[in-house]
Order: sequence, then C-alpha cells, then structure tokens
Amino acid sequence: MLVVLVVAALAVLGCVVLVSLGRGGELAEFPPDVPPLELPEAGQLNAVDFASLHLPIGLVGYHTQTVDETLQRAATALSERDTRIAVLEQRVAELLAGRLQARQEAFARPAEPPRTEHQPDVPNGAGGWEKDRVDVIDSGDVEEAW
Repeated sequence: MLVVLVVAALAVLGCVVLVSLGRGGELAEFPPDVPPLELPEAGQLNAVDFASLHLPIGLVGYHTQTVDETLQRAATALSERDTRIAVLEQRVAELLAGRLQARQEAFARPAEPPRTEHQPDVPNGAGGWEKDRVDVIDSGDVEEAW
C-alpha cells in the first residue's frame, strides 16, 4: 500500500513539473461574461456618451475590467483634447504676436510724404521764401505783406 502511495505521489509530482514547463497544453480562453461597451473611439467621446453609460455590475461591485477600459478611454480622450487645445492656443498666441509686431513696425517708421509724379520746385538757398515778401509802407508804418 505504501508503494502505491509513493508511485501516485511521483506521478502527481511529474505531472506538475510537466505542466509548469509548458508541456501540459494551454488553458482555453473563455469569452467575457459581460457585453462589450457601446462607446465610440476615444477621440469621439462626449458628455452624452458618459451620461448614458451603464457599467455592468458584478458579484462584488462593478466589473473591474470594464471600468478600467472605460476610464482609460476617457483619459485618452481628455489628453487628446488637452493637446489640441494647447496647440490651438499656441497658434492664436503666435498670430496675435505677429499682428502686434506688424503694428509696432508700422507705427515706428516715420511717415513718408505722398509721392506724386510731379515734384514741386524748391527754391535754392535758405530763406528763399523771403523774396516773396513785399514791404508796404503805409502812412509811415511798415507792414509786411505776403
């Protein structure tokens, strides 16, 4: 009887070793016992999707795998939106800075006189306008006329 117990123990030990080495076959994969969530892709999630979401309840609470998947999708959607908002805010800041710089350049330059095809004749020498002055002597007083 003792011999039978020893042989049985060695057979069990041998089977354990074979299974632990991977020669005992694979376990069958069972389908999940909860239905898949009806959520759109992470980039398409909105508040209505979360408001209408009903997570499956398990024996001890919510089904952990489903809740983890839902939270991961929500985190991905939020990070994509945060990234998009940051990129758009950066573009707006660059556009505003460009417009401000253009305005500063426009107002910093001295105004150029309008250019015409005909340039007026400028009298030579300083005080050229003084020759147009006519002194009028009227009853002893000197008046200047232009």
